[in-house]
Amino acid sequence: MKRIQSARAIFLALMFTPLSPLALAGPGHDHGDTAPQITGSALPRFTATSEDFELVGIINGKLVTLYLDRFKDNSPVNDAQIELEISGSKYEAHKHGEGEYEITLKDTLTTGAMAITATIQAGDLSDLLATELDLHTDESAPGLHSAWKTISMWGGAGLFALLALGTVVLNSQRTRRA
Repeated sequence: MKRIQSARAIFLALMFTPLSPLALAGPGHDHGDTAPQITGSALPRFTATSEDFELVGIINGKLVTLYLDRFKDNSPVNDAQIELEISGSKYEAHKHGEGEYEITLKDTLTTGAMAITATIQAGDLSDLLATELDLHTDESAPGLHSAWKTISMWGGAGLFALLALGTVVLNSQRTRRA
């Protein structure tokens, strides 16, 4: 009878141990002191604000889409002339939609930090907005490779624990027979 119970215990341990790493909280879900890691493929963005305007830029390769709103009420600015300077090169923005403007860059932006300056003329309002954009490669972003390392580590620890448990059970059975 004890042999059957031992065999059941070993069988259940072997069956449920591979699932134990999946039950652990991963980054961003463990409620620890670390900030959650953001993963995904969001396009690089920059923002610049003043008392009159709020400018958001989204970079997609050579295309820069600009969204210009009034800072006080967040209403789109449709009649603006925007000149953008990125890393020493100047570009004139063209109206694309309601509060939306576009610029096509000469070349794609390189990685690293770069200064961005926007000169805005909208009716009788004129403003100069300045910000900085810091681009990084995808290699430096956290991704699935770190999650698989954690899962494989816990899986290996679980297999080691099963082997140790099996050895203990077999040794206890041998000592009882003797």
